[in-house]
Amino acid sequence: MAWTELTDVRCCYEVVGHGDPLLLVPGLGCTSSLWGPAIPELSERLSLILPDNRGIGESEPHRQPESLRDYAADLIELMDHLQLEKAHVLGLSLGGMIARRLAADHPDRIDRLVLVSCTDRFSPYLRQVMKLLVGVLRKLPAEAFARTIETLGSSPEYYDAHAAEIDQRVAEKCDAAIPPRAIGQQLRCLAGECADGEEPDPVSVPTLVIAGQYDALIPSCYSRAMAERIPGSRFELMEGAGHNPLQECPDRVCPLIVDFLTNGVRRSSDEIRWPGTAAVAAAKHRTEGAG
Repeated sequence: MAWTELTDVRCCYEVVGHGDPLLLVPGLGCTSSLWGPAIPELSERLSLILPDNRGIGESEPHRQPESLRDYAADLIELMDHLQLEKAHVLGLSLGGMIARRLAADHPDRIDRLVLVSCTDRFSPYLRQVMKLLVGVLRKLPAEAFARTIETLGSSPEYYDAHAAEIDQRVAEKCDAAIPPRAIGQQLRCLAGECADGEEPDPVSVPTLVIAGQYDALIPSCYSRAMAERIPGSRFELMEGAGHNPLQECPDRVCPLIVDFLTNGVRRSSDEIRWPGTAAVAAAKHRTEGAG
């Protein structure tokens, strides 16, 4: 792992792989370990930048975030630290909404955008889901919150076939001891992003939207509707999958992502300035040394 001091956070991140840069933004209460099943295939064609969001994992906040714009600002500063003019960006769930905010505020810094299992506005259904999560977070043990996320986020077939694996993930989340206050802060930032009926800020960069067929946390109908509001975007429904297709079916979803990000968008090495910068080389050296 590597660290850098940003304005509002001591940001922990990792750099792995080869190719054009892809910044991956994890979801609610998750560290960069979220991407584990997808890393082998994605890193064959892309250089992955894997940060922990402010206040989560090893990224220690100097100031608590107040909106998704604060998380997006952290990512822009991380790109500046790595001397990246542009990068592809992929976000899952909360991370997808942070990535969308990043694209709306800084379109000149993003090549292509991948939004997985997220939305751009909150319907009454989604607000009830959020209230359920907040209630579990406040009143029940950490194990109950992790179990709720895994249950609502998994497709029934995947859960039935991987129950022991899911039990292990729940235990690992409990062992990670993510502070409930940090998760609550993420939920507050999420709730303030866009109410149902409001017009979300436009996204103009090439965008791929992916959703799981059996996602109960953010059902696919909301992702599809978001895609329809992004001009020229492409929507892909992952049949049989839940909230995290990169966990449940990486063999199907990773090729879609790689093809979308690498098909005809490679720039010259001078333009992308990757991976020849001293900052990136140092980050990779520290990461490899830690392994």
